[in-house]
Amino acid sequence: MSEPLRRRWPVAFRMAFFYAVSFSGLGVIVPFLPAWMSHRGLSATQIAVVLAVGQVVRVIGNTGFGRLADILAERRRILMGLTVASLLSFMLLVPAEGFVAVLTAYLIASLFYPAQVALTENLGVLAAYQRGYDYGRVRLWGSVTFVGGTMLVGWVVPFGGKEAILWLILIALALTAATAWLLPVIEIERRPRFPGAVRAFLRNPVFLLFLGANALIQSSHSAYYTFSTLHWQKAGLSDLTIGLIWSEGVIAEILLFAFSSRFVYRLRPTTLILIGALGGIVRWSVLASTTDVYALLAVNWLHAGSFAFAHLGAMHFIPRAIRPGLTATAQGLYASFGISVAVAIATLAIGPLYEAGGGIIFALMAAFCVVGAVLAFLLNRRWDGGEIAL
Repeated sequence: MSEPLRRRWPVAFRMAFFYAVSFSGLGVIVPFLPAWMSHRGLSATQIAVVLAVGQVVRVIGNTGFGRLADILAERRRILMGLTVASLLSFMLLVPAEGFVAVLTAYLIASLFYPAQVALTENLGVLAAYQRGYDYGRVRLWGSVTFVGGTMLVGWVVPFGGKEAILWLILIALALTAATAWLLPVIEIERRPRFPGAVRAFLRNPVFLLFLGANALIQSSHSAYYTFSTLHWQKAGLSDLTIGLIWSEGVIAEILLFAFSSRFVYRLRPTTLILIGALGGIVRWSVLASTTDVYALLAVNWLHAGSFAFAHLGAMHFIPRAIRPGLTATAQGLYASFGISVAVAIATLAIGPLYEAGGGIIFALMAAFCVVGAVLAFLLNRRWDGGEIAL
């Protein structure tokens, strides 16, 4: 399709379509890749090690590609390349058998795929601010297809077995690479290089509070993402039921994104992060105490709090608090230290804890959110609402 024809499609439509295609794979990877690893013979502790080390490797990809995007003042072409690299790297899992082979292949994939997700968010938020569309209503289509990918596993696995999980991931990644040409070009003023940018961010007390609050809130999902499926399967829940529980949380997230324009510009981003922490405290406390389906359904809609409110807060904090030309670096650091490193530490901790105590891991996640709420409160008081000085 020609370049002029691509440009005749509205930017909001193109961005929503890319979110929809790319996040369909995320809906398979996040809840069910651990189950695929278990099928390939890895123990709970080995799965935790693979995922945790992968989170550490993400720091290199997230920070490196984010910094490259700012230096080159380029988002679209780098993201297009990442979609191809993500597909090729996940293909290395096809022949992988055993702990070492799966670990090696997953570490390579962790260099590219998380950076793809992070840069998609940065491009999507900047496009919303530049082109005037509602970020929440565009971003929700990624959540819609996340649900679709999750539900699809519940329907396909009974017929194709656990190996079908990997093939669904590869199909989604191939479609993502094939549609990346739809991504819009973002106007970024090329500024003098800031060689100490990463160091300056990591020395700024406001940005550190931002990273700390989000690190605790987002890493509190590590038990949910890594072991909830296995935990509920052991409790006798079917894959379809588990898919429904996961989907309820994402549907709540979708509804929040759909109506976020009514409050996201009235509330401070730091207030949104604090709301996310409070939602996590309630949600994880219930998941720690029961595997009853009705109890799980009664609280899993709080994914709209523990994830969506906190995510909206982080996405709107970056363009408001960070000067133009450094937002991809900030996004990469948020994805690296605000999510990946924290999730790696949490995942390593909960692997042995899950083998020893099962659902008790969710009580630890609730404690994470308590500390996260304290840091979010301090951030709300410390940040003046403008660009932070680096």
